Amino acid sequence: MNKTSDTINETPVKLEKISDTLRIYQQKGVFSYGTDAVLLSAYAASFMKFSTQRTLFDLCSGTGIIGLMLLDYFRESNALFTTAVEINKDASLLSKMSAEESGLSGNFRVYNMDIKKVKDSFDGDIADFITVNPPYMSEHCGLMCEDDYKTIARHEILCNLEHIFRAAFHLLKTGGNMFVVYRPDRLSTLFSAAKNSKLEIKNMTFVHSKIQSESKLVLCKLQKGAKEGLKISEPFVMYGDDGSYSEAYLRVRDEGVMKIGNKRF
Repeated sequence: MNKTSDTINETPVKLEKISDTLRIYQQKGVFSYGTDAVLLSAYAASFMKFSTQRTLFDLCSGTGIIGLMLLDYFRESNALFTTAVEINKDASLLSKMSAEESGLSGNFRVYNMDIKKVKDSFDGDIADFITVNPPYMSEHCGLMCEDDYKTIARHEILCNLEHIFRAAFHLLKTGGNMFVVYRPDRLSTLFSAAKNSKLEIKNMTFVHSKIQSESKLVLCKLQKGAKEGLKISEPFVMYGDDGSYSEAYLRVRDEGVMKIGNKRF
């Protein structure tokens, strides 16, 4: 079901059905969510087990897809509260509209702000979980997009991993978990930012289009106050040899959670 009667800044918005209970507003010119956001939500859900209320911060939240998918996944328990932080005003408004449309506004709030202002705006040690789908490319790497917002979403122009991880360390409770999706070819940058911010990488899952193809994404779980000890999960494969979706991806699509098998390295 699509709805295009609403507008933001005179630009039509489209209401997209994600599940029977979740609707997400999208708008041309505002960076749309992709498979990486869907995978990160399912990856985080596989580690998030709780019975009493927990707090999630979704940094660089865009249109709010990750935080809203997790709220939808844990809707029955009503035990998750999400705070989204996004610098783009239109994207922030879209996420607020999506939460209201999906009946999640009571457990969702969004702050339109620079992530570098997080430490001055929020108390420390308040988050149980953090999710982030950060800009993947350095400021001057790769092709720039025609649209400024897409360029900002993809490139480290307004923030980089160091800024994001410093904000995460401030927000997280000791023992709290952070979930990140990133590019394997920039893992040295991720390891450096994590070490500088005293966040320990505890799990990594490499994502492949097909089992024989090179990994283009990696999902990471980090923890505040943890000891060293990294577990590499079995690869997550999107497609079979015949081009059809894998059982693993169908589970993510239909159930919203990822099965993680760990190997210690």
